[in-house]
Amino acid sequence: MDIKLNTNISSKFEEISITINAPELSDEIQNLIKYVSNINAIPTQIVASKNNEIYFIDLERVICFFSEDKYNYVRVKEGIYKIKYKLYELENIFKQKDFIRISNSCIININQVEYFDTSILGTVFVKLKDKTQETVSKRNVAQIMKLLKERGSLK
Repeated sequence: MDIKLNTNISSKFEEISITINAPELSDEIQNLIKYVSNINAIPTQIVASKNNEIYFIDLERVICFFSEDKYNYVRVKEGIYKIKYKLYELENIFKQKDFIRISNSCIININQVEYFDTSILGTVFVKLKDKTQETVSKRNVAQIMKLLKERGSLK
């Protein structure tokens, strides 16, 4: 479905208003309504801890979330911090953001990806901007390939 976007920016408006005109209430339209309705509900920071100190970490700085030894962590350029969220909770919270699950133990920020290595048939490696590498699980390869195709990286 093609979507036509009209904007009308003027100082005469006191608030932001969005109108959707469509021939029917399709799944795409329902998803769009849900996304726009929740746009302010998506957090921009996550609470994390290190050495008994609590930090507020901006999501744009997050390289990835990962599990190790029964604990969950967030990795940023400055280091690794412990978080209380479970990965499935983060996946649900940030599915509208630029985060994608690549394995049972890792969710990456796609804005922190340096490149995807697809040179080995059936296997995808992700090289992140902090020079670390993660492996995409076989069950998530199709989702990553779909993402790359949508972003124009694959034909």
